[in-house]
Amino acid sequence: MSIKFSEKQPEWYVVYTYPKCEHKADRKLKDLGITTFLPKQKVVRQWSDRKKKLEVPLFPNYVFVNVLPHKRFNILKVRELVRFVSFEGKPAVIPQETISSIKKILNGEVDVSNGCFNRAGMKVSISRGQFSGAKGVLIRKNGRSRLIIQIQALNREISVDISVECVEIV
Repeated sequence: MSIKFSEKQPEWYVVYTYPKCEHKADRKLKDLGITTFLPKQKVVRQWSDRKKKLEVPLFPNYVFVNVLPHKRFNILKVRELVRFVSFEGKPAVIPQETISSIKKILNGEVDVSNGCFNRAGMKVSISRGQFSGAKGVLIRKNGRSRLIIQIQALNREISVDISVECVEIV
């Protein structure tokens, strides 16, 4: 009689970093062979003598890591990491769909056309296009529709402009 142990799949977790250490932590984790995701946004910073475009973390002090559950605490040996984001004493597992939605949002900019969305707060789902599968809430329609995608584990929101043709009311 042989017993087979099923190999668990890696899961996405969020790790809290020391302030301004997201890039360094991301680089060190990648050097260790760990799959990471550090969402960044481009911003313009003004100094007294110049303006500069910078890439800054979309979620300051957070890095997403994709590791096997039983190996997740080994990564806390990286000096720039503080702890896992946890709820009720357990590290929060981020669904792959959420990671994919964030990546799609950061990689695309879509213009919006007219539609039948007339109430702020309507729950919507994206049915086609590069954001397919993401869910959100209509913020407003002022010639544009804005969707908010909320990442539950971080309790943060990201808003995107998207064509009404790609959106359905839930």
